[in-house]
Amino acid sequence: MPPYKAPRGARQRRNSHGVKNAPVMKRPAQPKAESPQVVQPLISDDISPEAMRFADLANDKLLEPIIIDTITQDLGFTHMTPIQEATVHDLLTNRVDCLAQARTGTGKTLAFLLPAIQTLLKKPRRHGKISTLIISPTRELAMQIAKEACGLLGRLPMYKVSCAIGGTNKDREERDILSGCDILVATPGRLYDHLSDSRILASFSELDTLVLDEADRLLDMGFMKDLKDIIACLPDRQQKPRHGMLFSATIADHVEKFAHLVLSPGYKFISTIPAGQRNTHERVIQQLITVPTFSDVLPALISAIKSEMALDKDFKAIVFAPTAALADWYSMTLAEVRGLPPVSTLHARISQSKRTSVTDAFRKSSSVILVATDVVARGMDFPEVSAVFQVGLPADRESYIHRLGRTARAGREGRGIFIIAEAEAFFPKYKLKDIEFLSAGTTIAAEDAELVQKAAAKANIQGKVYQSWLGYYKAHLKALNWTPEKLVAEANRYAIDALCAGGVPEIQKSTVGKMGLKGVKNLNIVANIPSAGRGGGGGGGGGEGRRGGGEGRRGGNRGRGRGRGSG
Repeated sequence: MPPYKAPRGARQRRNSHGVKNAPVMKRPAQPKAESPQVVQPLISDDISPEAMRFADLANDKLLEPIIIDTITQDLGFTHMTPIQEATVHDLLTNRVDCLAQARTGTGKTLAFLLPAIQTLLKKPRRHGKISTLIISPTRELAMQIAKEACGLLGRLPMYKVSCAIGGTNKDREERDILSGCDILVATPGRLYDHLSDSRILASFSELDTLVLDEADRLLDMGFMKDLKDIIACLPDRQQKPRHGMLFSATIADHVEKFAHLVLSPGYKFISTIPAGQRNTHERVIQQLITVPTFSDVLPALISAIKSEMALDKDFKAIVFAPTAALADWYSMTLAEVRGLPPVSTLHARISQSKRTSVTDAFRKSSSVILVATDVVARGMDFPEVSAVFQVGLPADRESYIHRLGRTARAGREGRGIFIIAEAEAFFPKYKLKDIEFLSAGTTIAAEDAELVQKAAAKANIQGKVYQSWLGYYKAHLKALNWTPEKLVAEANRYAIDALCAGGVPEIQKSTVGKMGLKGVKNLNIVANIPSAGRGGGGGGGGGEGRRGGGEGRRGGNRGRGRGRGSG
């Protein structure tokens, strides 16, 4: 991350560390565009006026005065959120290893950054040695954490925060880390790649703090083995003690089991979610739309969006699609619909710079539609999202709930619309049986169905979307109670009826093998497909798979360079 620079004219003094030229900021009412950005943590929890004040930390000398001033004067926070107040003494005073349960948007990032930064400031600085490692499931969340860390260190520009995430230049990251890094925020795939470099491995020899944010999602996305391998590369905590923190929205058995591998015996469990408190999926109005066939899903989405827009003049929505290719297809079609707000797309196959610009623009806009995959289902806090549309079968119940959690935040109202084909009706019936859906009619406007047909006819996406659809639903054969032959029949029908393909799209022989569909009839198999028409966007794993942050599975081994697709 770029070092913080004080605005011109900022008064200078020595701070409690004897650091020269640390600026004492006068926080402007509205920062000018050209001023350095001080990133405020995204907090959606209501903060009680009786809550503990950050200034109180100075009385007990729990936190360096310069950091307290940064929080209260530069970031403008006076009182702590529940998770910050619940953890502050254990994490700051005693450096107790902790498994903390808190929802996204409750200030948990600040809760783990404060003890990490306090340790960094109290110990002698060791050039070239990383003090804090924070592991995040997605690139977007990693960048958000890094920005907040930079904001907290705004008056101490000599300390450096770096990111190691897929989708960026690995060599540049390597140089950045080796030039001196105090706090490293990383996604598992890219971090494991970097650990093959003995110089970077050596930079962890004095590690003071290890944080795993969104621990439940890290495990749900299949990172268990990667995390074990990463921890095995770090110094033996018996020889070099470190402070361990796991933050998670849910505490399932696999999270608790993993906590024993990362945290010291006798670690403390802290939860700020009161027993009996209603979750988002228990208080948000949710509508279920079931259509006869998969070909009817996209026209139904268009009709549903028009209906929702009539209810809310400031219509800001997220549409969740199962795969990157389907997200592109839905976005492309919605952009053709007159009267809709601007439409943008976000998934793991989009470049990191583009993803950053899209998320920033979506946050700032009051009327927009974002078509996305699970890459934004958790960890990202977008203000004032009025509706969440989920189109097609989610990966699992947790995915459905966390997607829905993008709306009705910070005490605001929100709505959820779930659109499925009849073949997918088992999911709400059995996986979401505790949710009271409002049943909606399945009437599809003729003009919406016609629009989809026209969009498909002029778009050169049939092969890509077909392969993506085939790969995604292949992963759900058992749940659908389908045979491979039934899967292919449904995919072919979708290609012809929904995508207006002139026939069954071609699919490469090697792709068929990877999907486990070798020998299944009625596939149009070819040896090679010209690159312009090649499918992609799905494969056997079903689009982006469980790793919504765009981190591919490890291929090869460490000795052979670990051919990981971190992008």
